[in-house]
Amino acid sequence: MMRRLKLLYTIAFLCCHSIGFSQNSKTDSLQSLLLHLETKDKVEVLHSLILELWFEYPDSAKQYANQAINISTELEDIRLQSISLRLMGGVNTYQGEYELSLINTHKALNLALQIKDSLLITTSLNNLGYNYYNLGSYSQATENLLRALNMYSRTKEQYGLGYTLNNVGQVYLKLKNFSKASEYFNQAMEVGKSTKNKHTILYTSNNLGFLYLEQGKYQEAEKFFKKSTEIAETVSNKNWEATAYSGLGQTYYHLGNIDKAFKEFKKSLSLRVEIKELKGISEIYYYLSKMSESSEKLDSAMYYLNISQNIAKDAGIKDQLLDNFILYKELFTQQDLLDSALIYQSRYIELREKQFDENAARSIEGIQLEIKEEETARELATKDLQLAKKSFQLNFFIALAIFIFLITIVVFWFYKTQKKLGKALKIKNFRISKQRDEIIRKNEELSTLNIEKNDLISIVSHDLKSPLNNIRALIRLINLPPLPSENRAAEFLEMINESTIRLSNMIEKILDVEAIESKKLNVKREKVNLSDIAQSTINRFDAEAMRKQIQLHPSINENVMIKADESYLIQVLENLLSNAIKFSPNGKNIYINVITHKNKALCEVKDEGPGLSDNDKKKLFRKYQKLSNTPTANESSTGLGLSIVKKFVNSMNGKIWCESELGKGASFFVGFINWKKATVQNRLKFQKKKVDLLGY
Repeated sequence: MMRRLKLLYTIAFLCCHSIGFSQNSKTDSLQSLLLHLETKDKVEVLHSLILELWFEYPDSAKQYANQAINISTELEDIRLQSISLRLMGGVNTYQGEYELSLINTHKALNLALQIKDSLLITTSLNNLGYNYYNLGSYSQATENLLRALNMYSRTKEQYGLGYTLNNVGQVYLKLKNFSKASEYFNQAMEVGKSTKNKHTILYTSNNLGFLYLEQGKYQEAEKFFKKSTEIAETVSNKNWEATAYSGLGQTYYHLGNIDKAFKEFKKSLSLRVEIKELKGISEIYYYLSKMSESSEKLDSAMYYLNISQNIAKDAGIKDQLLDNFILYKELFTQQDLLDSALIYQSRYIELREKQFDENAARSIEGIQLEIKEEETARELATKDLQLAKKSFQLNFFIALAIFIFLITIVVFWFYKTQKKLGKALKIKNFRISKQRDEIIRKNEELSTLNIEKNDLISIVSHDLKSPLNNIRALIRLINLPPLPSENRAAEFLEMINESTIRLSNMIEKILDVEAIESKKLNVKREKVNLSDIAQSTINRFDAEAMRKQIQLHPSINENVMIKADESYLIQVLENLLSNAIKFSPNGKNIYINVITHKNKALCEVKDEGPGLSDNDKKKLFRKYQKLSNTPTANESSTGLGLSIVKKFVNSMNGKIWCESELGKGASFFVGFINWKKATVQNRLKFQKKKVDLLGY
């Protein structure tokens, strides 16, 4: 049992930096196994799941880590608590949440110290050092990493040793001590080759690439980064793969090959966004800003730099903040905004001095000496204690072994019996709980369907009744003696035709909603001209607007291209313009605008109707909802149009919203990505930044 736990601790450390993932079948097997295990065994399976999902699905790994922490805390098992917290800290580090990782890893270290688990202590020290390095606290990083390095050297644990050597080398590289950095990186490479560990070799190749990059040896740097990308294809570590692409991008940037640099940065950004690695994302946007600056695209440079700054500030990445402050100063200086440039120069000096004070409090050499003296004193004390207790321990363990043997025979039978009963009871309780949850879910679905059924019946009984009554009344008029004149009969027939058209339209809308809900939409997104479609839609509604003396005012930018389904897009614009005419009083104005902003395309339909109350706004885009306002010329309304529009827009990866004040009309907006202006920003799906124009 002890050997298995030690192996688990070793894997936990490796996963902080390198472990790849097994096949989905293994993950599925572990998840299935969870259902039939007792509490302690369940925690160990949760640990294995965290390791399997760490690099591919870090958010899922976090969920399992939280479960492991909660269960091990309830059990009051210090060892399992420490492992669970250590794994959570590792996932935090992988996603760039260094402050949060420090909190969890410190808790893990304190628990490991209580039980004196040397392997878990060592992995915790290494992760603490790596977090402090990323936060720019190099003295604290060095202290923790050197302590971990000494412990790894004593235990001869080669896998952990390779990663810690790399981490120490990174600190020296950041401090521009290239000879010491090279020494540690080369030692790490030897460990990787001797153990045939591709993850260690990948990590070290990246670090050697950055070492040569810092020294201006770009050809050597390119060689190591390319080697890293080749290794990355055989293992599963998106973080280090992204690091290799970023290194290539920086190398090509310094060589003046902007196109190749942009290509590599784009690959790196895609991977880092996928795993939400904040430090790497901030770094990429910083280099995109520098490339824009070198191309004299100052607006783009400022845009990318603002993104980098916001991420670095939220994540507390001091080194990136320093680089950003310098770039801000340069950009503002080029725009002759000297006051702003001076502000960022002052911020740079303030943060730099603060970081220097933190790191200068204790030199690396001083830390090394302190650790060596502590180690010597500890070894002497340990030897004295071992000699004093050796005789007592021998007698004690002999007596203990005899006692354990006797009591084990008595306890074993009782334990096995209780274990079988408990396992059967837990499995039965789990099945009952699962069946209860399924019944609750089905009841909720039936309740929702019943509400929608009642709404649909209301629509059919109320709105469809009106055109049917009209048809029946007109037929009676035609048949009443004396028979109407030919002109009068033709007029009645035209009115019957209009009622049937109205009835057909209502039924089609109901069927459209049902098709959407049953997921039968066949969306074909392709490059379409939003400007042309908007203009043609306006042309089709000119006659309808003229009947109510409504003026249509188009303001359309030419050739605004988007990616959408042309058929659904036409239905969306027709619905919005039809509603605007329907709810506008006679003699009013309707404004149709098509504009672009950066990489966004926007279509607005603005009317001078009665506007929307707060209660009406809550009902917008829901099925079978009728608003307080009614069509000004008694036009028909099913309450389905906007719900269909919402589904269509969502299916085309667009966004629709409404801005309105009661009594001041309403503006409906539809937004898409502008085809011509689409950039690498489109891939940043998890970036929640507000764009003033579109709000997403």
